[in-house]
Amino acid sequence: MATDRRSFLQIAAASWISGIPLSHSVASVKSDYYIGAYASGNGEYHVGGFDIGGKLIWDIPLPARGHSFAIHPYRQIFVCFARRPGRFGLVVDADQNFASGFLDIPAQRHSFGHGVFSIDGEFLYASENDFQNQRGVIGIYSADEQFSRVGELDSYGIGPHDIRMLSDNRTLVVANGGIMTHPSFPRTKLNLPTMAPSLCLVDRVTGELVQKLKLDPSFHQLSIRHLTINQDDVVVAAMQYEGYRGDLVPLVAVYDPRKSNNQLNPLATPTDELRAMKQYCGSVCFDSEGKKIAVSAPRGNVVAFWDVEATSFITSIPISDCSAVAPTHTAGEFVAATGNGEVLLANIKQGSISTLRASTLDQRRWDNHLTHSNQSEFKLQVEYLSL
Repeated sequence: MATDRRSFLQIAAASWISGIPLSHSVASVKSDYYIGAYASGNGEYHVGGFDIGGKLIWDIPLPARGHSFAIHPYRQIFVCFARRPGRFGLVVDADQNFASGFLDIPAQRHSFGHGVFSIDGEFLYASENDFQNQRGVIGIYSADEQFSRVGELDSYGIGPHDIRMLSDNRTLVVANGGIMTHPSFPRTKLNLPTMAPSLCLVDRVTGELVQKLKLDPSFHQLSIRHLTINQDDVVVAAMQYEGYRGDLVPLVAVYDPRKSNNQLNPLATPTDELRAMKQYCGSVCFDSEGKKIAVSAPRGNVVAFWDVEATSFITSIPISDCSAVAPTHTAGEFVAATGNGEVLLANIKQGSISTLRASTLDQRRWDNHLTHSNQSEFKLQVEYLSL
């Protein structure tokens, strides 16, 4: 059931009345941490933060299942978005360890679970569904204390999911998944035969479409879902296929603005590896150098790795029920969190995988995404601010 602002406030009030604070402070927060949504052993939903040593920093209850996060470029706050078709956006003060506000999402919209701050930190842009008019929109929120909604942009497609910002601090990159949905049919995909996914570059100032990138028409059921971007504005898209189960289709594609063809190009993947991924990517991230990527395939119980600079496949690692991946400070190294409660450290240069053995992380069923507060995208934003 969708949860609006009023319902969330009621939940928050009930938490305090029952003696359970909305925020559970575990330890003093540091500027370098990982954020993930999870389900507890009793089925309650939370957002948690932990450090690279696996130590839990804080733990905040959610009104429903969370999805992904947008971290402010220089303030110690982030926004946790509801999983589609939820309607909450929880603003968290990561320094003071408490939920400090909510996005004012209109009743005629719902979240697709992703958002991004402008590099100057003034605005938050969130992927949303105008379900009455069957179109995707980007909600604009002022990053003040109230996070008031100040407008919206057209996403130029249906089902905008992930969203990123180019280094010009003006161009939004929007993954229009192409799948029509409606909150009256919460998880039903209503237009699979006529899907039209796209990767759109949108001018956040004028609202104009800068460029619309599509794959070959034969891949029109390949939903463009999740994105990662490096310091050179190279964008990698991870996709999910909605067609015939026996089809073998590319699942990862690259848009490199430095290349003359200026297209969305699939990354070559060995046939056996592609089959193992079972037509479904969970999340994607660049490493700290912005050269290699990790792509989770939770249905196939693997995490796959590519060298984007060389456009070559590296390897894959079997990890059961893993969707959430994020980089560490070490090149070629990633943290992976699973639905089985494991948090792992994978180093593809060393060919090693180890467990972050901390009792505070046990028994948490980690959800789709993991965000590193100090990953390369945010380093880029801090550098931009210092110019």
